Amino acid sequence: MTIIKIKEMLEILLQYEDSEIIHTICRENNTFSLSYSKELKNFQVKNIETGHIEHFPDVEATSLALYRIISTVEKEVIE
Repeated sequence: MTIIKIKEMLEILLQYEDSEIIHTICRENNTFSLSYSKELKNFQVKNIETGHIEHFPDVEATSLALYRIISTVEKEVIE
């Protein structure tokens, strides 16, 4: 997935901020969920296995974090 597609996905979350939309990203050993919190006005990436949540204030920071996660997944699949 390209960084542009990730940003488009994040923009959609912002457009539907009154709805609860959760994207799930699976890695070999970890699963992450992505959501937007209207109350906190930030994106949340949660590691489902550990419960650790990272908050990101904007599309740019969130897209970079997700790109790193997804790139790692794609690299593991190729290897």
